[in-house]
Amino acid sequence: MTTPTRQPTSDTLPIRPILHENLDDKIYASVRDMLVSGQFAPGSRIVQEDLAASLGVSRTPLINALKRLAQEGLLEWIPRRGIFVRQLDLAELISLFEVRECLEPLAAELAAPRVTPAEAAEMQAQWQAMDALPDTDESHRAFVDLDRRFHWRLIELAGNPYLASAMGPVNMLAAAYLHGTPRPWSDTVSDHLAVIEALSRGDAAASGEAMRRHISQSLEALRLESPVS
Repeated sequence: MTTPTRQPTSDTLPIRPILHENLDDKIYASVRDMLVSGQFAPGSRIVQEDLAASLGVSRTPLINALKRLAQEGLLEWIPRRGIFVRQLDLAELISLFEVRECLEPLAAELAAPRVTPAEAAEMQAQWQAMDALPDTDESHRAFVDLDRRFHWRLIELAGNPYLASAMGPVNMLAAAYLHGTPRPWSDTVSDHLAVIEALSRGDAAASGEAMRRHISQSLEALRLESPVS
């Protein structure tokens, strides 16, 4: 008697990556990084053909990535006009920092017991090196990059997926449309070092309070710019 051939099931089929989805993710990450790093001016129009050519991709996966970025608020898709880089006004930036003032202290508190001594020492060395730089455009760009990586690293260390989900779009918008801080960047280095000092001790309460002071001062600087402040 011939034994029937067993048909493959979902339990026996090998799991293979879906290359199209991987490509969409890579294009999304590339364009997002371009926006966050300031390669597109706020309010500028995204020319899909030019961007696709510069990235070496077809328009279909690029459109998927642009739609995703529009949903996250980094781009604005205007019917019959095109896709534009978002322009945030002062009121919107204030709203972003109000959210950061509430959530980033929580990230610092949760990160405190998870930061290793080695990583805390590396953070401290990076910010001390930043403090020694002259006040130039190049230094400002270095600050923007370090600031973005520092704040996002604390959210990663917090280990709370809901916090990361809430803070992801907020931090991307702040990075893309503020490109730094409402205060002179050199004035904020001591803020970051204060947060790191508390983190290095594993002191959750002190880490959260240092982060709250840091964000609050930037929020106050934004409010002072507002005609209704």
